[in-house]
Amino acid sequence: MYAHASFRASFRATRLIIVAALAIAEAFVLPAPAGAQPAGSKPAIIDNATWYLRNSLTSGVATNTFRYGIRGDIPVMGDWNGDGHDTVGVVRTNTLPGGQQTYSWYLRNSNTPGSATITPFVFGTKRFVSPDILGTIPLAGDWNDDGVDTIGVMVYDINPDGPIQWQLRNSNSAGPPDIVITYSRGRDRPIVGDWNGDGVDTIGVVRGPNSWLLRNSNTSGVAQVAFTYGSGGRFRELPVVGDWNGDGVDTPAVLRNRPATDSQGGYEDWLFRNSNTTGVADGEFIYGSDAQTIFQPVEFIPRLSWQ
Repeated sequence: MYAHASFRASFRATRLIIVAALAIAEAFVLPAPAGAQPAGSKPAIIDNATWYLRNSLTSGVATNTFRYGIRGDIPVMGDWNGDGHDTVGVVRTNTLPGGQQTYSWYLRNSNTPGSATITPFVFGTKRFVSPDILGTIPLAGDWNDDGVDTIGVMVYDINPDGPIQWQLRNSNSAGPPDIVITYSRGRDRPIVGDWNGDGVDTIGVVRGPNSWLLRNSNTSGVAQVAFTYGSGGRFRELPVVGDWNGDGVDTPAVLRNRPATDSQGGYEDWLFRNSNTTGVADGEFIYGSDAQTIFQPVEFIPRLSWQ
């Protein structure tokens, strides 16, 4: 009897200690900020200088809509100031007195309308390799793991099957590229991402309808990660890269029209995969509409991901 009462008293005392400890711990847990979103990439659509951002991988309408840039600008997104937030930018053609065309970059540190918050600068030369194929494609990525996304261009060779050159710069300013490499060939479509979670964005291409060829360093060589993802030509698709599950690794998505057999439309069906491997989609949502039509051929893809 005494032992049983002693056990109950001890149990009550222990329970009080646990409850008190939990109360103290709870006092030190900071509440999630209002409007906080799960980690990972979200979809962005750019249509005639209007940006449509959505803050979840779910079907629905834009949660943030604003204008930035002018019609004909090439859109880019990145963390331009190292604050952990991807924001908008545009690359605009600048024609020099002699007729040469260069790229002027206008980067903004918030997803709002306004002027560039980084002094505009010139980097890269615009050219075409045929009347309907742009010869230089603007890029953005964190090439040196300093937490800041910076600029780059991918340059097609005039030979339809020639080597592709990548020119990357480690600061958002005018000047020569810090990294110049040759990777891939022909008219492969450029993609950029952190394929292995090491904090460095590196180069990759999509070849043909669905061959993803990725490299884990910004150096010349062969693909270090190769897989197929997409319909394999059965449907026309656009590739988009993002960290869809917030694990620090960028992986593929393909965008299709609705119905998928349409050759032109809004590419509003997003099918993403959470690993750089062959397989089926891990998730799917509808975002966009045929009012934001993309016409083939696509020189640059006005669909991006942002974090």
